[in-house]
Amino acid sequence: MKTLLTTLFVSFFSLSALSTHIMGGEIIAENNGGNNYNVLLTIYRDTVGIPTDVNQDFTVYDANGSSIMNFSISMDPNANHPIFGFQNGSLLPYFPYGVEIYFFSQTIALPGPGEYTIAWDKCCRNGAIQNLIDPLSNDMRLYTTVTVDASQTNSTPYFMVKPVMYLPVNTPWQYNPLPYDINGDSLSWSLGTPHQSSNTAQGSPIAGYTAPPSDPTNPISIDPITGTISWTASMLGNWVYTVICEEYRNGVKIGEIRRDMQFIVLPSGNLPRFMNFNKIPTIDGYYYWDIEPGQYSELRLMANDQDQNDIVTFEAFGEPFLLSNPLTYSQQATGVGNVIETTLSWTPSTSEIRENPYLVVLRLMDGSFMMDEALFIRVKKSSITMSTQEQ
Repeated sequence: MKTLLTTLFVSFFSLSALSTHIMGGEIIAENNGGNNYNVLLTIYRDTVGIPTDVNQDFTVYDANGSSIMNFSISMDPNANHPIFGFQNGSLLPYFPYGVEIYFFSQTIALPGPGEYTIAWDKCCRNGAIQNLIDPLSNDMRLYTTVTVDASQTNSTPYFMVKPVMYLPVNTPWQYNPLPYDINGDSLSWSLGTPHQSSNTAQGSPIAGYTAPPSDPTNPISIDPITGTISWTASMLGNWVYTVICEEYRNGVKIGEIRRDMQFIVLPSGNLPRFMNFNKIPTIDGYYYWDIEPGQYSELRLMANDQDQNDIVTFEAFGEPFLLSNPLTYSQQATGVGNVIETTLSWTPSTSEIRENPYLVVLRLMDGSFMMDEALFIRVKKSSITMSTQEQ
């Protein structure tokens, strides 16, 4: 459990900027048929800050960077987030300090085939951010770029996994936002520079931004295959970062989304961890679970936390959970300390066979911190079905 020192640390860095409240966010655009797109802005709010505005303003730019449309969205306080399921204004669970989720959604009609950038900005950033020169002078610019294709439906990618805000200092740590594209387009992800508003569609990178400080043995980075962000934070504090996901079709870029967020590095703490994840077979350093269609298969993993007062919980994310014949997951207590047994189970049909493996993210939580692991699942004939369980 977090100590009094941790509580005071979080309170200090939050109260130092009461004029601000938004910790980050992202914009996506989903095709609703023809040129109609549902725009979804998700923002994450520090509960100590000022209340979230109930109306948000957007601008649409064409491929030449000209402003062609302005629109506003009013918050529906009773709506549930279409990806994460939380009602507007809900506290995100399993964090040591309050973070709320708000979202604004509306369908707009874009003029026709072509590339468009949907932009939003809000002043000002949290004054506690340490890797910006003068954060209170910087606003937050979020945008998404989408290509309207007359011959094929296209939506932007989206992040399947909720963001993580808190992690302990001097501790190797992992987090995966899991970008996903419903149209099956190729995705490329990277870490980028936060933007602020300017007279351009995308705004401008904030001058003087530096990457969050790292232990030189594990600098902050994102895996090009799984999208897992790895980091050993070397300093306490509040650090801003951006995840960029670019979408390609036939080798041509047709879209982009960005998640602008803050990490808060706390003084100390244990991370929940899988106890036998290394028993899963690997290929080139990545974990693979091979299963056969028409056969029930399960993968059992044990997890715990060194702090016996912490309660460990488990979630899983990925495309297989969206299928009509979905992968499922569960957890149960073992009766041994805070050790839990997690189970992934699936009886895939032949329609789930494909050449590219499914990527899922397995998340452990202990009420203060979270830890993600990436797992590839291959559904193919003559594979080896495996069940891994700590003895």
